[in-house]
Amino acid sequence: MRTYESIYERNEMEKLYTPAEVAHHMGVTRETVYSMISRGQLDAFRFGRSRRISEQQIKESMSRRYQVVIDATQPNAA
Repeated sequence: MRTYESIYERNEMEKLYTPAEVAHHMGVTRETVYSMISRGQLDAFRFGRSRRISEQQIKESMSRRYQVVIDATQPNAA
């Protein structure tokens, strides 16, 4: 029988950050982080009324943020 402790020891638990911690790390306000979550620019886990963001979610958000979208239907698009 598997216990919670044995599962916990096997899996590395990824640290979850509060929106305030993410805001401090990104250099923006906490309200900006909540706005990014509501617009779908930043994924977050929801625990009741709380939000938590993993390192992986932050990395994915940042990589999407800096991708350049080129519209190939427009002339001189680059």
